[in-house]
Amino acid sequence: MLYRIKDAVDKEIPSIVDDARELIRIPSRNPPGEEKRCAEYIHSRLKELGLDSMLIHEPFADRPQVIAYARGSRFDELRIILNGHIDTVPEGSIEKWSVDPFSGMIKDGKIYGRGSSDMKAALAIMMHICKMVDRRDLLLCFAIGEERAEPGTSTILKHVRRLGIDRLRYGIVMEPTSLRIATCQMGAIWLKVRVKGRAAHASIPYAGINAIVRACKAIGALELYAMDISKGSISSKSSSTISNSSRVCIPRCSVTMIAGGVKENIVPDECSFTIDRRVAPYENVKDVIDEIKAVLDAYAEEYDMSMIAERSPVCIDESSIIVRGLSDALASIGMKDGDDLLYCFPGSTDNEHIVREGIESIVWGPGSIEQAHAVDEHISIKELRSSAYALALLLSKLGY
Repeated sequence: MLYRIKDAVDKEIPSIVDDARELIRIPSRNPPGEEKRCAEYIHSRLKELGLDSMLIHEPFADRPQVIAYARGSRFDELRIILNGHIDTVPEGSIEKWSVDPFSGMIKDGKIYGRGSSDMKAALAIMMHICKMVDRRDLLLCFAIGEERAEPGTSTILKHVRRLGIDRLRYGIVMEPTSLRIATCQMGAIWLKVRVKGRAAHASIPYAGINAIVRACKAIGALELYAMDISKGSISSKSSSTISNSSRVCIPRCSVTMIAGGVKENIVPDECSFTIDRRVAPYENVKDVIDEIKAVLDAYAEEYDMSMIAERSPVCIDESSIIVRGLSDALASIGMKDGDDLLYCFPGSTDNEHIVREGIESIVWGPGSIEQAHAVDEHISIKELRSSAYALALLLSKLGY
């Protein structure tokens, strides 16, 4: 079977690479949320490839999503969901790139460009999977808004249930995992902190209270807090053992944005910053927020804090058929358990919505998380090919 699968994949790889490059050439940055052209390309191309494809104009009318399945499939046949997100982060300062971030350039066996690893190469594999395996139970979902925790995938899931697609059992969210299988993923909370001070003329700073200085003291304390939680040395009740067998999920905390001051000669009365806190499956969000408040109470003094967004951590049982089946498929192409195959994905993904529906779903796909959001983002064509082998082999063996 392996040789038959490899032949089918090898025939399709040139078209997969071409579509990955074309997807990269169509910017789909979020913000601002410009997925429309990319979604329309996917929709059109899927129809060319012989699939039934549908544009979903919700939750945002001008940012369509796409679902597709093998032509002629009955809704009550669909059992397996493959999910990917169309949006990418912005490219940042283009001067820092050595290539055009929207070129899809191939160099040294790698495809370069924003979204190449996260996750347009994976989208291209999804688009062609029905050409490589004969399955009528696949539902392909191309979602918007993942990069900003927007309700893309969750809206798709509500839509497909309204259509009568209600027997989905297994899922793969095709994020960049370097082909390792994430049976767990971290959750996340994003917090906005507004530190207060008192304005004064900068020539008499003692008459005011500098909000930036207060904020900097708090940020320094949060850095120490981040070091503590990464070592498991926070003593509050939110800290515990690892989340799932030997799969270590490490909490993280970062200050990611800051703004303050209105004029060069005014002591600022306000400074705001944003906290990104990665939440392990064994942690409680309320306890995590209490930990952060304790730091801010001690160092920010006067402040208010609000939740921007929250993403839930996820774990599924390692004995799941989807986990064991993919492990076997990867072993068939040379990846063994000794390669630390199962792990906890450090980011937050749309898998939270899929697992919440009672679907046994993992995070897995080609590309490295270290390339995601990076300057000169790229993905190895060799790894793209290996992931197509493994996915096609899994689907060929997975029972109906």
